[in-house]
Amino acid sequence: MRATPRCARFLALLFVTILATPLTAAEEQPLQNPALKRLYSELRTLFRRHYPNVTSHILNDRIHFEHDTRIFLVHEPLKTGEWQDPWETRGPKRGGILGDIELRKGRYQGAAVVPQTFDKRYFTLLVLAPYSSKHDAHLYTHLSYPADVDSSFLKQFTELIDDFIKYVD
Repeated sequence: MRATPRCARFLALLFVTILATPLTAAEEQPLQNPALKRLYSELRTLFRRHYPNVTSHILNDRIHFEHDTRIFLVHEPLKTGEWQDPWETRGPKRGGILGDIELRKGRYQGAAVVPQTFDKRYFTLLVLAPYSSKHDAHLYTHLSYPADVDSSFLKQFTELIDDFIKYVD
């Protein structure tokens, strides 16, 4: 099949237009929220002190860290008392840790009262969401830890998250 000269010119113009189109604002945004860099640095120091082989990253408004995790099959009861079908969820093994932190606009609007811990049978899930009126944002935090977690680590982590406003620019 042969393209007509008019079609070929149109395709060439389309190609040049695509190449010359400037990046959108979403594409120009940095992959890391600069406001979270100091908080990330403080968290990384804390985690490396207690978990030297922890891996972590910051992406947009989220911070993630983990060490020695695996997939668990977790059952949870419904409000009726019946059990849900099990589902796979990542969690820490003994000596491990798993956490996700996200800076979200506005006050926490979740169903769970926070701070609160949830027993996931194989590990505990700590949910925090401290609020900053200065930034009109909250730091939605999930920390999963096994029974052998160091209590001083938990205390330092909770204090750091509760005082996140000191580290967010």
